[in-house]
Amino acid sequence: MQSEKTSKILTATLKLNPPDLLITLNSKLAECTNSVFFGMNALEITTELPEFLNSQEDSIFMQTPIGNLTIEQSKQNFKHWILKKGFEDLISALTELLISFSYIIDLNEKIQKNNKLTLEKFKELIFEPNDSNSIKNFPFLIKKVESSLKQPLKFKSEVETINRVRRCLVHRNGVVRPTDFNTENGLELKWWFWEMKLTNDGQTKTLERFDVITSKTKMEMSEIPKTKLFAENQRVEFSYQEFNEFALFCQRFGIDVLDKFKLN
Repeated sequence: MQSEKTSKILTATLKLNPPDLLITLNSKLAECTNSVFFGMNALEITTELPEFLNSQEDSIFMQTPIGNLTIEQSKQNFKHWILKKGFEDLISALTELLISFSYIIDLNEKIQKNNKLTLEKFKELIFEPNDSNSIKNFPFLIKKVESSLKQPLKFKSEVETINRVRRCLVHRNGVVRPTDFNTENGLELKWWFWEMKLTNDGQTKTLERFDVITSKTKMEMSEIPKTKLFAENQRVEFSYQEFNEFALFCQRFGIDVLDKFKLN
């Protein structure tokens, strides 16, 4: 009986499949950047607005905006809204990434405490709901994940400025107030941009669209730190190009977390 009982006991360890940990991040960044692209394209092709929209077929109600704006005012307002929403979604993508890592940290701790289990108990442990991390804020999640890294995060301070700008966009409609300051003179946004250089016949240039790359072409990628400072009462604004740079930076942050993550 003893041997039969022992044979049903499992010793469990948790192993990671690294690509899976970036699926949600990459999916949300793809959704976010495509939505912003669609919105920016709509701005370019829209030349007039209808008087009203029907929300349902044969509806007797005419759906109209609360305020009447000119086409140019509407387009400018929509541009601000698109980029603001896109920026919020960048942090949302990073938050979900950190929640996923936090869940793995918690699960690994449970397995270490109960590493000899029956198969039934092990399944219960794996599928036990754990939503505790989803109610934590961004700074808390970064601190929690940091405790399970082999090396310090390379882009932590930059990501923290992105979250600070997000708070300004959400709570103060992007108008910088002293509470937003992270430098003496205002709110500083920091990120990194990866620039590709091509060298052909001793001539080096930045990669551009339609550049010809041959077997003799040498390629080098440079990391370029970028900053943008918003003074008090200034509105947070950035270009579509800058938004794409933010998205690529967020993706690189996720890769950095994954490369340095370890299970104790």
